[in-house]
Amino acid sequence: MNNLNIIEITSNNNNNNNYNLFENDLNKTDDKYVSLETIIKNNSNKIDLKPINNNLNKMIDIKKSNLEISQIKYPIIFLFKLITCINYIDDYDFSIILRIFLKYHSNIALTINLKNLFKLELSNRFISWSILNDFYKIINKKMSLIFILNKWHSVYTNKKFWKLSLNKQIDYLQNTKMYFLGIFDCSKGGIPFHYKVGPLLNRTNYNYNEIIENIKDRLLQIYKIFGFKLYQTMDIPLLTVIDFYHLTSENLIKYLIIIFDKFNELLNQIIKLFDKYNLICIELDNLINPIIININTQNIDSETEFDDIKLYCN
Repeated sequence: MNNLNIIEITSNNNNNNNYNLFENDLNKTDDKYVSLETIIKNNSNKIDLKPINNNLNKMIDIKKSNLEISQIKYPIIFLFKLITCINYIDDYDFSIILRIFLKYHSNIALTINLKNLFKLELSNRFISWSILNDFYKIINKKMSLIFILNKWHSVYTNKKFWKLSLNKQIDYLQNTKMYFLGIFDCSKGGIPFHYKVGPLLNRTNYNYNEIIENIKDRLLQIYKIFGFKLYQTMDIPLLTVIDFYHLTSENLIKYLIIIFDKFNELLNQIIKLFDKYNLICIELDNLINPIIININTQNIDSETEFDDIKLYCN
């Protein structure tokens, strides 16, 4: 089930035996941004230093920090060294470090509960603590959905579907629903086919055999969509051709109603689950991929816009 990984990005280990906390050139920082490496190295050996270093007032270079953290060979050692420097890193910068760490070393975060590890250190750091809280909440929601979707994977044997990306799987399900509703003549609303064909079966001025053959063709199309396992799971009896031809008009309509109601509800629920799973994946992706948003207040031409920005910033 390739598209239901807990986190798609795992740690990137290199084979360099000479371990350093970071291995990039310290001299390549510009005036506006400072690398994570610079913050930690400038402060890790200064026990009594107060956070007055100019570097601490600059923004982390996220691009460079991504590269540095992705190349950490010993992520657990990095975490403990990070704890020793926590007093020299402000809350916002520390939250950025955590988010990038969770991106590349999620296996560590899933093995060790970082909330317990940083409980005391983050007790007065609202942003960083919120990042960890949100991360584990999202993971719990994602795991719960994976458990449910695994059941769908075990009964829906369409190999083509499971090779698609998540977004294309959602499109496929939505198209399948439209196709299914089209078989019942109601893809764009209207009365389903079985309610319209019922009265015709008892009228002598219509060709009964032609209607029966048309219903059989529709049922075969539905079977091709869902397959044997889903019929079993949904407790829908599969009919042989002989059994089908021996059904009374009343039982035939009842059979069509059961198929329509059960599979229509199933498709609705599955699409909702995949949509929800996709939103959680987006939420997690946003959390582990921090970006800096620069707002140019010179372009604001109304008090309402300014109030919106203040609300956003708060």
